[in-house]
Amino acid sequence: MTSATEIARNAEFLAHRYDEASQAFQFVGLTRDQHRRCTFLTDEYIPEDSQRMMIRSADIDLDHTALAPVDFIFHSAFACSTMLARALDIEGVSMGLKEPIVLNDLVGMKRRGAGPTKLAPVLDQSIALLARPFSSGEKIIVKPSNIVNCLAPSVLDMRPKSKALLLHAPLKSFLRSLAAKNMWGRIWARENVIGIMEDQDLVSGFASADLLRLTDIQIAAVAWLSEHARFAKIVRHYGNDRIRTLDSEIFLNNKKGTIASLAAFFSLDLDDDRLENILAGPAFTQHSKDFSKFDAEARQEQHATFDDAHGEEIEMVVQWAAAVAQSQNISLELPSPLLSP
Repeated sequence: MTSATEIARNAEFLAHRYDEASQAFQFVGLTRDQHRRCTFLTDEYIPEDSQRMMIRSADIDLDHTALAPVDFIFHSAFACSTMLARALDIEGVSMGLKEPIVLNDLVGMKRRGAGPTKLAPVLDQSIALLARPFSSGEKIIVKPSNIVNCLAPSVLDMRPKSKALLLHAPLKSFLRSLAAKNMWGRIWARENVIGIMEDQDLVSGFASADLLRLTDIQIAAVAWLSEHARFAKIVRHYGNDRIRTLDSEIFLNNKKGTIASLAAFFSLDLDDDRLENILAGPAFTQHSKDFSKFDAEARQEQHATFDDAHGEEIEMVVQWAAAVAQSQNISLELPSPLLSP
């Protein structure tokens, strides 16, 4: 039987969940190939027969000298972040972790009222567990769920050598993607705003009664503006040396420039051959969610279809959001871009 120490020091056992009541982590056996087949690191995608073990936080014995440096991709949803994380799975160079749910558990703790004294040690240990490399010399790139954005300042404070990319979709693209998910997208929009309210990061000027008067698409725009304001605050606080921002449309229109610039920012050793292999690889040729063939033209056609169905409402909300942004002094363009348009 594999010992607790062996599991805690082995990257092939993902730190999957944290149970606040027992103060223990659940580890799940997951090889690198299995990571690649998981859209996200959630139970929906992790094989049901994976080995699982609970280990108390106090019993975890990490070899901190063996941990990899870690950088982050924070995002505001519907921004091709999974595609980017898949592209950074480069054996011998870096490994992209796609929305490890253990960090979501810590957001839950925070939203239930856990203060810094209780939360910080668990967050620090969680980051360390995610930083176990699959092979020596690799860097770990963690792409959390968008709900983890509320922990981004704490993460960056704990890891002063870490850098972060703040990835977002343009507002119109964000609203189209949400509309494409029909009822479930609209439910998600309201749940997202509730979470941002609990984080106390909602843009000012909206009482609960005001939010109830808004359409689902307007609610989604409020969330987008709130994330934009949160990202701008992060850039101002941590500076250009540690933070870059990226518009997903710029990314899709210049994949090569994005990967090359991000590799330089994250200090990844990418030569021209490796770069070309990434661009020709599954991250850019398969859909990130179902691994079907990715077709940029089909994506544009899908957006055009939703413009026909929802275009008038989306255009009105984009104009409304611009007026809200102006009244709240929120710039629609984030500073510190990774690439210029």
